[in-house]
Amino acid sequence: MTANVAAPKVSVVSPQDRGIPVAVATSEEPVPELGLSPAELERRAKANTFEWLPTQFDEQAGAFYGHYSAREQRFEPPQTSNLIGPWQLLAAYDRYGDEMLLTRARRAAEWFYGHFVVTHPMRIVIGGVRDALRAHELWSKYAAEFVILNVGLYRRTHEQEYLDRAFQSSEFLIQSMWHDFAIRYNETTTTWEKQGWRAFGRAIEAYLEMEQVTGDHAWLERAVRTGDFGLTLQADDGCFYLIDDEYFNTDLTADEIRAFILLAQRTGRQEFLDSARRFADWLLARQREDGSWPLTIDCHGQVVVATVGPGDMPNIGMALLQLHEATGDDRYRKAAMHAFRFGLSTQVLPGTGDEYALDPRVCWGFWSWAPRYDYTVSPDQSTHHVRGMFFLLDWIAHVEMKPLDILEV
Repeated sequence: MTANVAAPKVSVVSPQDRGIPVAVATSEEPVPELGLSPAELERRAKANTFEWLPTQFDEQAGAFYGHYSAREQRFEPPQTSNLIGPWQLLAAYDRYGDEMLLTRARRAAEWFYGHFVVTHPMRIVIGGVRDALRAHELWSKYAAEFVILNVGLYRRTHEQEYLDRAFQSSEFLIQSMWHDFAIRYNETTTTWEKQGWRAFGRAIEAYLEMEQVTGDHAWLERAVRTGDFGLTLQADDGCFYLIDDEYFNTDLTADEIRAFILLAQRTGRQEFLDSARRFADWLLARQREDGSWPLTIDCHGQVVVATVGPGDMPNIGMALLQLHEATGDDRYRKAAMHAFRFGLSTQVLPGTGDEYALDPRVCWGFWSWAPRYDYTVSPDQSTHHVRGMFFLLDWIAHVEMKPLDILEV
């Protein structure tokens, strides 16, 4: 598998993957919609990365812990948090150039590869990624995320092994596509299953990452085919009910919007951009006054889980900012900033009177839930918040101040 030297444009891991320069965040003037200055945003992101995040890393295992329980003062053993947790380290490495960040990302990825990825050459599902709770289930969503992680590592190290691993898990995605876009493979029954979490946006992003890094347009064809399938899943009200074809979930939102924007840019097909806008408009109509969305809503419009997944808010915010760039519609920018502000409110800050802020394994981290529920903090939540903060800083400095590049398709 060979690599293409073309500059990447898919921005899943880091704003620098889009070629956006790192902002020098020195302004102490608050951004009105955030209530924070760029300089304060930078300080909070940096404190999380260099003070809190190292407390979540098991040096002996070479991996992130699953989560830390503030109430019980204990760590969950390493698990799937090592799939997307390293994304924050890669984005921070782009920003600060600290080799320790890259080294730790490599160690976490290696641990995950050894514990969750099917590697035996006699397995037809080689490259599949196991679920943490049901080890006999290999999920397409996780395979796509593993592709994105390894492409990110390859871009920064130029080591062929990472590209080979990305290719291997991409092949699992292709097998999923041949089986009617199955969401997982069940090793117990040796069958591909279609009921559950349909994270088609992640698969599109993974295919586009592979196209950019290899120059092979067959990956674009696979992304388009997956996008065409995704279009069939959009409900009449504009929403994607991607859990069991009945439930909206904030975890399956940002990547679907971002993937359709990327496909519209890559192919010039209007229906992809229109679909992203319809979904975004559905979201805007349901955004709460505090900037959040409930975790789960059913296809009848009923809120099923009112609890918020705070890490999903900046992830959705990043996607809405990209939609604002593509359309010039200021409603998306305002909704994005509102979502970012909510996410920032869940960071545990020193000197705020919060009793848990005295615990260095909590301070500068982000709560996993709002309300707090189990009082946990974890790297796979932090990765969305801090990458969102980096994206926002660079967007304010280098994108917002320039004329919008309106997408014409």
